[in-house]
Amino acid sequence: MRKELGKKGAIELSMNTIIIVVIGITILTLGLRWIYGIFGGLTEQSDKIKTLSEDQITALFGASDKAVNIPTSIVRAQQGKEYNLRIMMRNIEQSQHTFKYAVIAEEGNVPAASVRWYNKEIKLTSGQGFEDIITFNTKNYALGTYRFRVMLTCSDCTPIQEESAPVILEVVTK
Repeated sequence: MRKELGKKGAIELSMNTIIIVVIGITILTLGLRWIYGIFGGLTEQSDKIKTLSEDQITALFGASDKAVNIPTSIVRAQQGKEYNLRIMMRNIEQSQHTFKYAVIAEEGNVPAASVRWYNKEIKLTSGQGFEDIITFNTKNYALGTYRFRVMLTCSDCTPIQEESAPVILEVVTK
């Protein structure tokens, strides 16, 4: 003997299925959000640690006797994003002088206005330093390696003194 469920039993079975599917999707969504939150937080922490380490390296270089100090000469930037590179310049001459620095592209087809820095003259006493940030905007850069030179010029020294340091920018995929 078979019992037939009828319409009432079929509706209950259908409702149970819908409720189980909704609960499953809700749990899956909450789980994915939780995992995303964990890994998203790790990326932010990694960026903060990188910035702090660059700050400490810059502080260490502040005690250097070089005229141009860059924490790292090879930087990696994602294509389409900006990368800020901290630099420190120091007057290593015996008296106060006027300085100016420039970022010169040595290798690679660098788009105009893609590199920004402090573009005015700076008066520094002997041993005094100046810290700045060079911003590379990789929006119009093709993937690859670009070579730059940070050139510090003492404009009122006789003869004119120049010191430089290389920077290699590697543009990588997003």
